[in-house]
Amino acid sequence: MKKAKIALSVIAILAVVGGAFAFKATRTLNTFYSTDSDGICTVKFQTTLKTTLPSAPGAIAVSYSTAPTDVPCRTFVTTTI
Repeated sequence: MKKAKIALSVIAILAVVGGAFAFKATRTLNTFYSTDSDGICTVKFQTTLKTTLPSAPGAIAVSYSTAPTDVPCRTFVTTTI
């Protein structure tokens, strides 16, 4: 019985720690690049955007990339967290 209590306690602690990391991961700022006036994907900005379905409430189409490129950015449907 004592081993079972210890095992359940360890599982509970790991679940709480994992949940805390998952919550923090969704709240961090991510660096993206948007298209400048010349049509090149180089303008750096930070936000908490996440991709979503086009039919989702609050969904917007945004052109951005996770790395600077020498072509226009791709368009993704996003929403803020």
